[in-house]
Amino acid sequence: MTLVWIIAILLSLLAIVDLVVGVSNDAVNFLNSAIGSRVAPRRAIYWVAGSGIIVGTFFSAGMMEVARQGVIYPHHFYLTELMVIFLAVMIIDIILIDIYNTIGFPTSTTIAVVFELTGAALAMAIIKSKHSVPDEIILTDFINTGRVFMIFSGILVSIIVSFIIGAGVQFITRLLFGFNKRGHSGIVFLIFGALSISLILYIIIKKGLEAWPTLDLDILYQINFYSEKLFFLVFAITLLLLLFSRMLFQADLPQIVVMTGTFALALSFAANDLVNFIGIPLAGIESFKAFLISDGGNVAEQFGLDFLTNEWLRNHRFGDSIYAAFFLLSGIVMVLTLFYSKKVRTVTETEVYLGRQQVGQEHFEPSQLSRTIVRNFLILFNKIDNKLPKLLHRFISSRYKQTEPNSEDQVIYFDTIRATVNLIVASILISIGTYWSVPLSTTFVVFMVAMGTSLADQAWGRESAVYRISGVLSILGGWFITAFLGFLGAFFLTLLIWWGTWVSITVSIALTVIYLIKSTQYHKTRHQEQEQYKQKISNKKAQNIEWLRKNGSDTVRKLILESSKIYMLLVKGVLEEEESELIAISQKAGQLKRAIQEAKTDFFSIMAQIPEETQDSGQFFIQALDYLTELGNTLTALVDPAYIHFKNQHKGLTNYQKEDLNTLLDETTTFFNYMVHLEKDKKYVHFPELIQRQEALFSLIENFRLHHIRKIRLGAGKTRINILYLEFLGETRNLILYSVNLVKSMKNFFES
Repeated sequence: MTLVWIIAILLSLLAIVDLVVGVSNDAVNFLNSAIGSRVAPRRAIYWVAGSGIIVGTFFSAGMMEVARQGVIYPHHFYLTELMVIFLAVMIIDIILIDIYNTIGFPTSTTIAVVFELTGAALAMAIIKSKHSVPDEIILTDFINTGRVFMIFSGILVSIIVSFIIGAGVQFITRLLFGFNKRGHSGIVFLIFGALSISLILYIIIKKGLEAWPTLDLDILYQINFYSEKLFFLVFAITLLLLLFSRMLFQADLPQIVVMTGTFALALSFAANDLVNFIGIPLAGIESFKAFLISDGGNVAEQFGLDFLTNEWLRNHRFGDSIYAAFFLLSGIVMVLTLFYSKKVRTVTETEVYLGRQQVGQEHFEPSQLSRTIVRNFLILFNKIDNKLPKLLHRFISSRYKQTEPNSEDQVIYFDTIRATVNLIVASILISIGTYWSVPLSTTFVVFMVAMGTSLADQAWGRESAVYRISGVLSILGGWFITAFLGFLGAFFLTLLIWWGTWVSITVSIALTVIYLIKSTQYHKTRHQEQEQYKQKISNKKAQNIEWLRKNGSDTVRKLILESSKIYMLLVKGVLEEEESELIAISQKAGQLKRAIQEAKTDFFSIMAQIPEETQDSGQFFIQALDYLTELGNTLTALVDPAYIHFKNQHKGLTNYQKEDLNTLLDETTTFFNYMVHLEKDKKYVHFPELIQRQEALFSLIENFRLHHIRKIRLGAGKTRINILYLEFLGETRNLILYSVNLVKSMKNFFES
């Protein structure tokens, strides 16, 4: 009895945490279009979305049956068994979804909860059957395998359907309106906007009335009978309101449609996805409540749940005020999360960047699969393009001609036309799924619609396609990993809680709390670093050569220091033959190369904005960036062979080689320190002395090389270490050479 009480209390608390974690991930579904198109300030978007969430929570009652009996058959479990299943699912769900939040990956909370329930129920079925694996008959007694298969199949189909519909609707819409914003307020868009809003409002009104418990059945019958007339009434009212707003207040119709769509999509999200966060705790509390009001002679370990039938669920959906209060509290928690969770922005940025119209710094590295997809798509596209009639080809090209530059004071990732299509198509698909009580993954639908519209809008050009597609494939793969980890995590945690009872529960909750604290701290640090980087890059709005000189110099100096640090750590790692340190150094070298590439991308975009009369001097800065690239390549050429050598457990350096490298390390460190201070203080008058130090180092390296060759003739060392040592000397010389050339380019850049 005490165990069930504790689990019931924990489920209530975990429901709040799961709401915060879940909304932090799923908020991207209804925020990305409005934020990406910048139709309003972020807080205004939050208020509109928050209103939709509050309303949507009261439409979610029908979906709660998914948690009660949509995936498992709770009436085949005793109360204690069901409560253990629910507790394991909630703990795993919180940890799993928060991992995705921390790294900024949108994932499917529907997939997570479905497979967590399946895994936990399977574990309990094994316990109840007292066999290592339950047979098929027993398994289907506990798990609604047909429903699980239908949900999973429906989600797989929704990936393709959402992508195709999003791409098709966006292509047709773009042909109608083009990229010219002045044409967005015409009569065609007026009808388009009114029709879009009407479709959403019609489904919402119809669903809301059907979900209302006290509505008379005759009234519901009349609504269904006159459904077509109801739709045309909503359309007429919407059309008149938009027309008056345009005529009287000169309202921006695309903005109105996008904000309305944001409200509707947030409402659909709350109605469809609230079950993923509170459905399980609510089902547990309902079962526990039924146990408390039952005959006092019952014990939780033998209290059956046969009463959880469809009729009982319908009668108790809003049987008392506790359910309405529970939904309202859930809505308030979700809205507060929307405003105050930093992880909401992290996840949103990932999806917005994948769909942005502009080319820029990409978040994902290309994969072989993404390259293959792009190559085959280009071949197909060229074949189709060559067969199009010239008149049709010119018409399509004219509609995709972008005549307006992006906003100068803030980045607009895509226009309101694409945002409208994203919202309308996704809202309708999700609303239909909710209307049919099908637990669609809102993340799957919204994400794939957004990616489809991005493709149709030519946002995935040849400069960015491999990166964007690689990102989409990574997120899709992440969803299947979610299913796998959710299933295994809930399966094993259910076994641990059942066998370990109090000990397992205490340890699980403690570890969950520790993880959440650590992940929040990690995300905060990572977020601060990203904000500092963005703030630095945002200064490029100054668009003058002085800004480029200051920030370019700072960036170059920072990367030189990082290069010297990596070289110093590498030499020490080779001397000590520490494989683990060499792994870390290899990762640092990779990070340095990425940082150099990011710097080149950012500064090249700035070079196009500086005044024309100063662009000639910019060639020296471009030279400096090229030498930075060579620095990164040289470090990689140093690190990789050393790591492979000691990874394969080959013999290390001889004594004289260690002495030579120690001497070289001291001299090289002194050289880099002098060079960095020379560049920092802009004392280019001392550049000849830097050249003299460079020549002295070259002579030292040459002496070491000759000394080594003599030793080889005498039979010293082994072949592999001798080759590694000679390569080390050669690449160290290149490192020094490129560094001096880099500083020379910066000298010419400043003096010009």
